[in-house]
Amino acid sequence: MSKQRAKRRQRRRARAAARAPATAATASAAERARRREELPAAPRRPSRLEVRDGVLRPDAIWAPFPLTEIGMAAGIVVFLAGFATGGARGGWLLTIGVVMLAVTVAELCLREHVAGFRSHSLLLALLAVTVVHTGVVLLVTRGWHGPLVLAIDLAVAGGVAWWLRGRFRAAQERARRRTLSAP
Repeated sequence: MSKQRAKRRQRRRARAAARAPATAATASAAERARRREELPAAPRRPSRLEVRDGVLRPDAIWAPFPLTEIGMAAGIVVFLAGFATGGARGGWLLTIGVVMLAVTVAELCLREHVAGFRSHSLLLALLAVTVVHTGVVLLVTRGWHGPLVLAIDLAVAGGVAWWLRGRFRAAQERARRRTLSAP
């Protein structure tokens, strides 16, 4: 194509654009907002992190406030401060950081498990046995240790994990039925 033809074509397009009514690109902001309000919003497709095996991730009761994430971040900061401090004070900060992280992780895992979103059977079982074992050692007797106690703790954790796995399967089936029957 010659330069003259290209220039002619360009001039024709410019004249046609000048005569054409205002398009969405040149419309005023108020006009664009009015058009947006008239159109129904397209349904947003959930990401792979929000849906697992056809089950939606459960919201916390305090949603949309990110309390769990704030708790995790604060626990990490306190844990790292205790690690950097050292000594008796550092030990206390480490303990507080670990407890903060354990509580927030346990809340998130329990919420997802009970809703049928993701199974955390083993983690929740080990956490429950650890809490009970720690309570026995701190409140009842310091003599609760050794290979026999470890075997008992692992057997109890296995039983609790098996029970939790059954509860998870039931919750997942309920959630799938609810998802399928939703309009």
